[in-house]
Amino acid sequence: MLNKALIANFKGATKLVADVLTKFSQDQWVRGDASLQVPWKLAFHIVDCLDYYFREDVPYQWGHRFGGGWWQLADDKIPNPDSVLEYLKEIEERIVRQLSSLEDQDLAEPFDPEKQLGDSKLAHYIYALRHTMHHHGELSLLSLQFGNEEGLWT
Repeated sequence: MLNKALIANFKGATKLVADVLTKFSQDQWVRGDASLQVPWKLAFHIVDCLDYYFREDVPYQWGHRFGGGWWQLADDKIPNPDSVLEYLKEIEERIVRQLSSLEDQDLAEPFDPEKQLGDSKLAHYIYALRHTMHHHGELSLLSLQFGNEEGLWT
């Protein structure tokens, strides 16, 4: 079934994100050059967006987990890597649960218009995966620029 391929790819993506998050020191976690190009902001953005893409409630409140979006949080409210990893694990479990309930024909159906990011459920899920991997690449580059070891790619 196609949902098994989606599940495997999302599990692979969350594994890659989780791995790179462990590479940053506490000092590196809060350093960067541009507004989103800071490890904690990218990590938070990735997981907040996965939460949004696989949300069960509409409307979605951005940044609800940590009291505001990455662009809103004061320095003393910045989530630490462990809290982002815990959030990522919870969202991965939701992703697996939601995708496990789908049959192949379900993936061709239109997605809920209020949650829509494609013309079908499959297009929505592929977009969510592409978005995650795009920002994983940014996190990986930041990690390498800080001199950390290369992360996983499996």
